[in-house]
Amino acid sequence: MHQKKHALLRFKKALSDPGNRLSSWSVNQDCCRWEAVRCNNVTGRVVELHLGNPYDPDYEFYSKFELGGEISPALLELEFLSYLNLSWNHFGGSPIPSFLGSMGSLRYLDLSDAGFGGLVPHQLGNLSTLRHLDLGYNYGLIVENLGWISHLAFLKYLGMNRVDLHREVHWLESVSMSPSLSEPALVRL
Repeated sequence: MHQKKHALLRFKKALSDPGNRLSSWSVNQDCCRWEAVRCNNVTGRVVELHLGNPYDPDYEFYSKFELGGEISPALLELEFLSYLNLSWNHFGGSPIPSFLGSMGSLRYLDLSDAGFGGLVPHQLGNLSTLRHLDLGYNYGLIVENLGWISHLAFLKYLGMNRVDLHREVHWLESVSMSPSLSEPALVRL
């Protein structure tokens, strides 16, 4: 568990946190007691990170609570992480890190409205247990090829609202090839 705590602290160090939302993340406390961290009750392993901005965008001080900076590859050390929510933050147009595609235990990944830009990494297609993927409302995000979606055999929800799909001419075929997709949110291109 000591190793997981230090991985989380390295992850925190790479982030900007102007609202001090991660103030409970300290070396002197059990990481399972930290704000936004959930651990398995039996094993004590870190399984969920709930880091979406808790405030409504209409809230006057919303941006004060946005996380930003970089997504550290220290997350890779959390090999049992099944839930990652970074929505409603602001990562300044930086690309979605391709290493997220190596986090094989992820079942839920929400990166919506988080200020990501550039090409959607095809490595996300390696997340074979993923059930929920939301990349919507990242206005600088571009999809060139959605073929990797067909590798996500358990995917039930795909959010791509306001993601630029204009370069992917076969997006409808790619989405229809996903065997379990029940809620594609691809509207308002």
